[in-house]
Amino acid sequence: MDFKKRFIDVEVGWPGSVGDARIFESSYLARNYREYLQQFGTTPLLTGVDAAGNPILEDVPAFILGDSAYRNTREFVTTYKLNECDRSRFVAVLNRRLGRARYHVENAFGILKGRFQLLSRPLLSGSEDLPFTVHLIAAIFVLHNFLIDSQDELPEVDENHVVVAPSVDDVEVEEGGNIRPVGEVETTRDILLRHIRYLELEGAREMMNNNDEQ
Repeated sequence: MDFKKRFIDVEVGWPGSVGDARIFESSYLARNYREYLQQFGTTPLLTGVDAAGNPILEDVPAFILGDSAYRNTREFVTTYKLNECDRSRFVAVLNRRLGRARYHVENAFGILKGRFQLLSRPLLSGSEDLPFTVHLIAAIFVLHNFLIDSQDELPEVDENHVVVAPSVDDVEVEEGGNIRPVGEVETTRDILLRHIRYLELEGAREMMNNNDEQ
């Protein structure tokens, strides 16, 4: 999905019993998104200062944002699981920011269902004519994008709705509050977490200094 709430990649035809992560791993997008994102380069992000007071900048690549059902990697940043948020306030802060960014994805689906009411209930054609159903769903996504490009009026959706996956995995708590699922290597999300921790600690120090001055 892009910034205009248009869907830019659609995978249609899988049974509803198949998990989102499996569908993604088998998709055209999963095979090609890393190479596609490389064209955008990286962005330096402040994550701290060294002993000499020099800023520490780490490179963050362009990435896809998803929920915790997917695998967290360098180019695919996922939200945290609930037990991870409970173990570190820094993780909870970052998760709220990632959730607010993911709201635009949920909002796009809300607009889609608001425009096409037949998506609010099971499609009868799904059990009677599967090829037709696949083409029908794909056509709905194309029409959704066309209506956005035509500046058609958008249906109202709940702007406070943010989905948080309640799944729980084994995690490790590292020194400094980092949380890492067992066996996971360093990812872009770790850099984002260091950035959030730095901002939060600097904000707390600034508040204490202001209180001392008063």
